[in-house]
Amino acid sequence: MSRGERWGRYFALTALALMWPVVVDYMRGLVHGANTAIFGISAVLYCGIYVWYCLTGLKLRGRVVPPATVGSLALLAVLLDHVGGEVSLNYFLIPLLVAGFSLPARRAIIALGLVGTLCLLELVLLARMPIGETVLEAILIVPVVVLFGGSTMGLRYLLDTLSELRAARAEIAQHAAGQERYRIARDLHDLLGHSLSLITLKGELATRLLPEGVRGTAEVRDIVTLSRDAMRQVREAVSGYRQPTLATELTAARVALKAAGIDVEVKQNVGALDRETEAVLGWVVREATTNVVRHSGAKHCRIALTRTDGGIEIEVVNDGWRVPQMPAGNGLRGLDERLALLGGTLEASALPESGFRLRATISRAVDAHPAAIDAEVSG
Repeated sequence: MSRGERWGRYFALTALALMWPVVVDYMRGLVHGANTAIFGISAVLYCGIYVWYCLTGLKLRGRVVPPATVGSLALLAVLLDHVGGEVSLNYFLIPLLVAGFSLPARRAIIALGLVGTLCLLELVLLARMPIGETVLEAILIVPVVVLFGGSTMGLRYLLDTLSELRAARAEIAQHAAGQERYRIARDLHDLLGHSLSLITLKGELATRLLPEGVRGTAEVRDIVTLSRDAMRQVREAVSGYRQPTLATELTAARVALKAAGIDVEVKQNVGALDRETEAVLGWVVREATTNVVRHSGAKHCRIALTRTDGGIEIEVVNDGWRVPQMPAGNGLRGLDERLALLGGTLEASALPESGFRLRATISRAVDAHPAAIDAEVSG
């Protein structure tokens, strides 16, 4: 969790200041007898749920947590109104904030409408206002719902956009670094490879022309041997530079899947990695994408790269129904061997209903220093 996210959670707790009507009702003596305990417990439970959601609930990935939080806070708001004996709109403001920030746009709008309607019903049932005042209150409630719920929806949209921009910037930097590696590899191959080949050829020709025993023949043969070793080393260096990069393979996967009519969803938040780990992950993306395009018949594919304790996990899931349940082919066996060199594992299995999942884990992954990426990009 970044420092901004942590402080954002703490800042959200300041919304508890909206609960000031609880203190006012106690001070004005509006709560009597057994209702005092019920009122206090409800207020503490209300605040506790909101504090829990801000500090812990937002981290949970379950789709049930946000609507359950909104529903429980709205019901407690109704209870506080009835026990307190008067309607307070403040109790419904925090559910509006949670709904606007945590739910998807369509579900958030529905939740905001339901909370606003519940608040209006409370005014009608408890205050027993005439029709004219009820209509006026309904008109006044709409701006409140839009202000609190809409503002948090906008805030969530801005935060998501900022996160996507950061991820895109990191991906562009890695993609640029990969392109620079390819350029260096091409130049090494074209320049040094051609020159060393000529040196080797000339050296071999010279050894044939020189008679045996002539002084300098051994040195010429040493030159040929050294040029061959240098050519081999250049080829090894070029092959290392030409290893696939993660950003390049993810971009290629998007293009290939979309061209095949498959919706693709990519989640990448692992940051910059060392070249060896990145190359292996690139091979995983390439092989998985090829299998999805050729064999799956899928309509949707999800590629997710996440951090685990001390390592990296990549998961490629598709909803195809023509995926054969058969032993791994040469491509998957090759991936298994590459992952094993890094202490990783590979799992490939059909899903119970339809689809296929390919999951690869690397237990050790070294982060690439940002300065290294900048140096590669700058060339």
